[in-house]
Amino acid sequence: MTPTTASEKRHQHVVEYLLYEWQMEDLVRAVEFDLSALRVHLSSAYEGDRLEAELIWFADLMRDLRRENKNQSGHRSSLDELMIEMTYLHRTLLDVLKDEEYKSAADAAQPHLSAMEAKGEAGKSEVESMLIALYGWLVLRMSGKSVTPETQESLDLIRDCANLLAERYIRMRAGKL
Repeated sequence: MTPTTASEKRHQHVVEYLLYEWQMEDLVRAVEFDLSALRVHLSSAYEGDRLEAELIWFADLMRDLRRENKNQSGHRSSLDELMIEMTYLHRTLLDVLKDEEYKSAADAAQPHLSAMEAKGEAGKSEVESMLIALYGWLVLRMSGKSVTPETQESLDLIRDCANLLAERYIRMRAGKL
């Protein structure tokens, strides 16, 4: 079976995978769940079996969003479950394993996540807040907008923590944590 972008990202970097999924959920909504419009869009990047694999993946995404009544907003339940798993890992790294490298990165990111929360931009967990910050940054970058140096510094710290979490997640899934 031909791998999709999502499956590749899922195995390489779980945070990039989640951000990619969020972006594709937004894309599906932007084209109003029109698979033929996506075919036109995707055919400039993929061809042959890879294009067909991507289209099957998008059809599954659309089906899930419709079935879960998330046509306007929200994420597929499989992503919510993954976020719970990552939140559990986050807490385990801090409280059980006492991973000093991860704790240092999380401590550095925490004031910036708290500042987001004060602005009403927080998620349900620290992990979701990290992802929301990174997704907002991704959207800004894709639209050609920049952020202030202070905001960039905050985002760099959040990204560093998210990258460590993603690395620990891969190790955990491989049974090496």
